[in-house]
Amino acid sequence: MVTMYGMSKVLGPLAYQQGQQSFLGAEPMNPRRMVSAQTAEAIDQEVKAIVEEAHQYALDILTQNRDLLESITQKLLETEVIEGETLHEMLAQVKAPERSPVTVG
Repeated sequence: MVTMYGMSKVLGPLAYQQGQQSFLGAEPMNPRRMVSAQTAEAIDQEVKAIVEEAHQYALDILTQNRDLLESITQKLLETEVIEGETLHEMLAQVKAPERSPVTVG
């Protein structure tokens, strides 16, 4: 996302990944363009920040919905399977955290 599409506030709307394909369409071994050490470090830091923010958001969702998670777990222990409408009804109860999800760009 950061290197291929330039989706980063820190690095701006620049793509740092080459668009060429290797033989038979396989991905090149190192698709990143040659960049300075400072730019490579900035890319690594930006990717790390995005991943850490997404991880924290996922943990917030699980924490905020702990009771629902416990009831789904109990139902699975009893029935081994939750299908269709029952599953949709349970998942409709999920509460989103108050803060917004990961923002990019």
